Order: sequence, then structure tokens, then C-alpha cells
Amino acid sequence: MAVGDPGVRTAPAFTAAATRRIITLHLIDASGDFYSEDWDVPIAATAANIETWAAAYAAASQASLWQINDQQLRTGQDVAANANTDQRNSVKDGINVLYGNNTTNVSTTLRLIAPILAAMDGDQDIPLMTSTEVAALTTATGVISPAGAFLDSGQYTERRERKNNARVKV
Repeated sequence: MAVGDPGVRTAPAFTAAATRRIITLHLIDASGDFYSEDWDVPIAATAANIETWAAAYAAASQASLWQINDQQLRTGQDVAANANTDQRNSVKDGINVLYGNNTTNVSTTLRLIAPILAAMDGDQDIPLMTSTEVAALTTATGVISPAGAFLDSGQYTERRERKNNARVKV
């Protein structure tokens, strides 16, 4: 398979060297509104230089800087022709996979966009949480999740908002 063929992944493996680095400043204003500012920096940018930039931004803003993210990206080509065109192929269609956490009592949702046909119960809007691919995803997600996290349920939705589709408890 080549670039432009459906199903081809162009993103390098996670073990590959990073190709981009983005620093994100998360801020909150006096009214409680959130804002984030992304900035591409060289891969080799030093912690001291990034801290100087973050401190300068905070000093020039009335908003409170409360979080800084440092992302290292491994970027491939974004080729729409690499995506499959089966049923439910839009990024607006997806399975919301709910994870609870017994330690923090916080729930988080992983959204599996454009689920493959094997992840759904035929043409019904019911996810098959036990399908090979979805089970592999939920297992891998559990491995990298914080202590106390557990898989609760999955529900198919369009455009992220909840529909009256069946919620599949796990």
C-alpha cells in the first residue's frame, strides 16, 4: 500500500524522533474563562528558554498561567485519500468510550472517531466493545491510564453530542 491508498497510516511510529514541538500555555482570566496559546518551538529548545518565554507571557497578561504543555510530535502527511470510506467514516461519527476512576472519582471520555465496521453491530448504532479492534484499544488505553481507571461503557454518537443510542456497559 502507498500514500493515497485507503487505510495507509503516514504518522511515524511513536518511537521515531520527534519532528515538531509545541508548547501550550493554559490561562484563566478573572471571569473564569479559559484560553490556550500554542507556539511551535525547535525540538532542541531548552527548558530555560521556554520558561523565560512563559514567564514573559504571564508578566504581560492579566490572565493567570496555570498549566504548560510540552508536546513532541511525530508528523506524517495528512492525506484524505488514506482514509476508508465505509459506513460511519466521518470524524463527526464516533464511539464515546467512558472511563471512570475509583481513585480520583473523575470520568474521562475517549472518542473513537470514524469507527470501522467491525466495531459496530451491523447497521445499528450500537458499538461492539468486545470486537477485536475495540478490545485492543480499550486494553491499551487501560495500560496508559492513571491508577484507579476502569472501562465503564461505550456509546455511538454523531457530532459528539449524546443521542438516544444504546450505552453498552462493560
